[in-house]
Order: sequence, then C-alpha cells, then structure tokens
Amino acid sequence: MRRRWGAVGAVLALLLAGCGGAASTSSSTSSTGASTSSSSTAATATAAAPASGPVKGGTLTIAFSQEPDTLDVAKTGLTAVGEIMRNVMDGLVWLGTDNKFYPDLATSWTVSTNGLTYTFQLRKDVKFTDGTPFNAQAAVANFDYVENPATHSLGSLQGLGPCTKAAATGAYTLTVTCTAPYAPFMTDMAGFGFQSPTAIQKEGSQYGLNPVGTGPFMVQKFVPNSEVVLVRNPNYNWAPSVRNPHGAAYLDKIVYQIQLDGQTRVDSLQSGQAQMVEGAPALSYKTMTAAGQQYVGLVAPIAGAGEYAVINNSKFPTNDVNVRKAILYSIDRVGLNQLADQGVYPVLWSPLQPGTLGFDATLNNQHMYSYDPTKAAQILTQDGWKKDSSGIWAKNGQELSIVITHIPVGDLPTEAQGIQSYLQKAGMKVTIQQYADNAWHAANVSGVENITPLEFSSLDPDLLRIEFTPGQYFNWSKVNIPSLTTLLAKAETETNPTTRLQMYDQAQQILMDNAVMIPEHENDDLYIMSPKVKGITVLPGGSLDLYSAYLAQ
Repeated sequence: MRRRWGAVGAVLALLLAGCGGAASTSSSTSSTGASTSSSSTAATATAAAPASGPVKGGTLTIAFSQEPDTLDVAKTGLTAVGEIMRNVMDGLVWLGTDNKFYPDLATSWTVSTNGLTYTFQLRKDVKFTDGTPFNAQAAVANFDYVENPATHSLGSLQGLGPCTKAAATGAYTLTVTCTAPYAPFMTDMAGFGFQSPTAIQKEGSQYGLNPVGTGPFMVQKFVPNSEVVLVRNPNYNWAPSVRNPHGAAYLDKIVYQIQLDGQTRVDSLQSGQAQMVEGAPALSYKTMTAAGQQYVGLVAPIAGAGEYAVINNSKFPTNDVNVRKAILYSIDRVGLNQLADQGVYPVLWSPLQPGTLGFDATLNNQHMYSYDPTKAAQILTQDGWKKDSSGIWAKNGQELSIVITHIPVGDLPTEAQGIQSYLQKAGMKVTIQQYADNAWHAANVSGVENITPLEFSSLDPDLLRIEFTPGQYFNWSKVNIPSLTTLLAKAETETNPTTRLQMYDQAQQILMDNAVMIPEHENDDLYIMSPKVKGITVLPGGSLDLYSAYLAQ
C-alpha cells in the first residue's frame, strides 16, 4: 500500500478532502462480504451469509499498511487517518453508496438561492463520547478550531473553501456562510468529522492521541508506530437511515495493527493474528484470493487522481514542457505497472480515475503519451538537446539530469526505480533520493524534486485546483498556468453540474497538453480477509464502514 493524501483533513467520511459533488458508480459490499466494483479490478471471492445473521461481540484485527500522523481529523492530511476515524466521527450529512446525501448529525438543511448560505437543523439527542452535548455551539467550535492558524489544519481548512463563517443561529441551528458559491461544500460536510470541543481544550497538544467523536466507535488508545484500538460506543443510536440502524455496533473492538511491511501483514492474516489485510501486496492478493483459496478478496476503489508522479514545472530541466513530454513518452506505463504491482491495477492515462466526479473517459482512452522512445528522442532533438559522449542528453552545457524523490512506503520505491530505469534507458541521468515522511513533504514543498510518485484521493475534481494552482500546499508540481488557474477557480464556484464538468474536461486536457504529471494506474485498496468477516460496506471514495461489520461463527 502507498501513502495517500487527501485534500480534507476531516477525512472522516471518505478518503477525501473537501471534495464536492457525487462520484460515479462506487464500490459496495453486502453483509455477505461480496464485492461489486466500478473498477476493472474486482473482488475475487465471496462468502455466503450465515443463516444466523449478524453476531454481536468480538474483535476485528486489521493489519494496516499506514502510520497515522495524528488522529486529530482537523489537522491531518493523510487519508489513512480518515480510514480509521470514519468509524469514530460523524458528519452533518451522510453520502450514501448511491451518491445521495442523507441526514446524519443534521436532520435537514436548506441552501439560499444565491448558494452562499447553508442552514442545518441538528439532532437534539447526540452526545460526544465524553458526555459533551452535540449542538450548534459545539459545531461552531469545530469550524473555529479548523480555522484557527494554531491548529495548522492541512486539509480541512482547504476543504471548507470560502465557507468558513459558522454561527449558532439557534440552540440546534447551524448557519454557514460562504463568500462565494462553493460546489464541493455538501460533500465536505459529509467528510467533516465533528469532535468534542471539551476534549480538544482539555487534551491540548495530546488530543491527537485520544480524539473524541460521536460515532459508533471510540478511540481506546493510539500507540504510534504500533496500533490504534477502537471500542464500541454503547450509546450510539443515531445512525443514518441508509446505514440500516441497529443501535450500537456489532463488534466490541477494532484493532488496527500498524505494519508497514506487506509480507508482515500477510503473515499476520495467515497466522490468525489478524482477520484482514489492508493494502495487500498485489502478488499476495492475486494468489490468496484466487478461486479455491481460503481467503476473500475485497477491492475498494479510491476516488481521486489515482497513482501518479508529480513533475516539477519550475526546476531545470523539467521546467521545459518538451522535456516533460519526452519523459512521458520514455516511460512504458504498462511495464511500470507490471514491475511495481504485478499488473493488478488498470493503467491510468488521465488526471482523474474512474469513480471520481469529472473523470473523462474520452481523454483516458486516448492513451496520451503511450510508450514511444523514438518520439521522445525526436522531441528532445527538436528542442536543441544532443547526446554527449557518455550518451546523456545535454543542452547548453547542462545535462538532462533528473532527481526522483520518494518515501519508503509500499510500491513507491519500486515505481521510482522503474521510472529511473526507463529514463536512463532514454539517455537521461537520474538519481533517487529517499526521505522520511516529514522531510519528503518539506522537500517537495520547496521543490527539491523533478519527479515524485504519490497518490491523492478525493471524490471531487476540485482536487485539481488544490494540486495544480499557485499558493496551494499540495502544488508540488509548481504549476502556474494562468488559464488553468482561472478555469479551476471558476469551476470551484460553478453550481451548474453540466457546465462544471465541461470545465474539468478542459482543465484535464490542459494538464495533459502541458505534461505536468505522469498518470500511472488506478488507485485501489486491496483487502484480503477471512471469510468470517461480514457486513462491511465500501463507501464512495474507498473507505470502509465497519458499523455493521461482524465476525461470523
């Protein structure tokens, strides 16, 4: 599994970041554990539901591929935190697998005709697990916490966009005012996890170790680099109707064992220490969930940009669009996918993957920049590059030298090595620099890299603005194309769905014409699990809802 980022730090409902609009057909699972998926990668096995129905009690242990930076959903930018905290925090609205909004902490809502004011009527029977009542004042405190510069919110603040003014206009009435129409706002409210203001104030800097929500589970403990343990919230009795309410959750406990090594996670499943493997290695997934095997496969398509590599548009030599185009033509992405992931994932040829609002199938099917090393050489030659005596392209006395950065997580090292191999074969000098997480962030923000592979998850195409416009934290490609910036700013506020999608089609074409990124493959989270695991639902965006999960006898 890879390290994933999302635009909204409150990544509770989805692996997303303040994204708006509904996604395309999403993956879902029934109580039998069977999976259906919009991705061409499908679950490979199912298990019949036991006649006895759901079983109460027990501990579900998940061998988890990612290390949370904090469990404070207002601060994080990691979707890994959202995958866990999805089961601890609630949002104002629930985004169902049919991509419609349903009441959650809000019982109803209205939107002003100009799209600037949202008014939510809140439930009156909800308490945080520390006993703090959930009401309009508590909701406002959450907005204030995200907006406070001292919080250093990564994704949540970006996700709110221009809708940052929250007020309690009644004991259970929350009014949010925007300075401009903001199309992603309702999806953001499905993903904005509300936390106890009492606990935030009480715990201070330690709050990220023991956050408090209103959801079906509560955090028992978080031991960094080891595990996150959730226990059932016995008082939970306000599940959205589409969640098939049954009071408290079935499971007593969920344990996320943090195991960064893929084989270690698989070993945990095979030894019985875990019942599920998240982020299963591709080869293990193919072999262990094949027909006749004892394990069940589950695919969770993760909406967003898929897996891709950023190309720095401001650093020599990738500040030259012709060099960037030559790089794309030099990489066999089918071969790269086979090398890094056994060809399990479908190759991606555009900035958004299927399952994401705005995915352009026509653009994706064009297979822009298909592997053509001859074409790459022609582009470089026409651009004034010549190979020196060592076979390296050079221009005006400077070699075509590329720096690839990565973190040692999942297939990112293999992808970096694969890209290096293809570019070296094409006559480019390539070095790889490996970083720890925080240092990697800092390096990419400062622009050390020419190329870095990563993932970015979101249901809404507004992620393109967050990734590819000036002033955004995640604009690691240092893109500054005025026409693109203007287009994405307009799309952010466009409330006509058809017009908005047309804008994103144009934006994706601009990105590909300027070769600002290397699309690699669709981003699916692969799970291997015991056939005893039942009742899981894969939500839009790829996170798992474990409210109704149980362990069959």
